[in-house]
Amino acid sequence: MAVAALLAGCNGGIEGSPVAAERWDPCSITPEAVDATGLDNSTRQEGWGRSIEVPDWARCVFSAPGGANSPYGLSVMSSIEHTLDEARADPSNRDGRDLTIGGRDGYMYVTEFGKALRDCKIAIDVPPGVVVFTALYEMDDGVDACEVVERHVNDLEFAVPAAPK
Repeated sequence: MAVAALLAGCNGGIEGSPVAAERWDPCSITPEAVDATGLDNSTRQEGWGRSIEVPDWARCVFSAPGGANSPYGLSVMSSIEHTLDEARADPSNRDGRDLTIGGRDGYMYVTEFGKALRDCKIAIDVPPGVVVFTALYEMDDGVDACEVVERHVNDLEFAVPAAPK
């Protein structure tokens, strides 16, 4: 009788809501991994700045060595509300091309043109969302921002969580 009661108690379905996917925190990249890319981990900046909230995205920014005089920063953003397909479809994203990063579907594009500010972004698929790496140059030193961001993405892709199986 006691066994029957135990079995009956285990026979019910699972109640409640499904667990929502959690957004990956780009600042969870280890200091050692950041330093190994040639970036300066001591410049790590979490979020968007004082009193600025962007609920759809988590963000972490690292500078190249040189502190305030560094030529560029690397921004890493994560969202479960946005997708790689959105980056591909956005008409303000220019010079886009598909690529594969560590076996993941990716898309490289630029959003800024001009001498004062140059950028290049790589969005990689992380179902149910996307991670976007951005090399943001504040000076015209002749360096290709897309080469820089691709090198850093290849160095840090291992730290981004794999798609759920």
